[in-house]
Amino acid sequence: MNTHLNTNVPFIVTKEISNPNGFLLPNALYDKIKTVATYPIREFYLQDIPDVGDFKFKMYKNAFVNDKLTIQAQLVKKTKEGYWVNITVTKAKENTNNQERICSALFDFPLETKYLKTNRTAC
Repeated sequence: MNTHLNTNVPFIVTKEISNPNGFLLPNALYDKIKTVATYPIREFYLQDIPDVGDFKFKMYKNAFVNDKLTIQAQLVKKTKEGYWVNITVTKAKENTNNQERICSALFDFPLETKYLKTNRTAC
């Protein structure tokens, strides 16, 4: 697999997913990026995408209410066991063209396995 599939998803921090001080709740961000991580690999599964096998999640900075974030998902590796998707969440810095990294994550999705169940009865 030589191609890298990329996805960019805008995300705005709201009061519903923030604590009383206006900080984005990490679990809300994790839930969103876990969903976005499935976007680059949807075409490889005939049925539902299986649950994440393994993951790494790291917060670098806080995000606040009304911050406009970008969630970038990239399929970075296919192995015989599954697919690795890298996630980077960024926010535009004020008065510059630069982006500041809010968090990053790496998700491992197992390959689709077919489970065939056979019921046999005696005649």
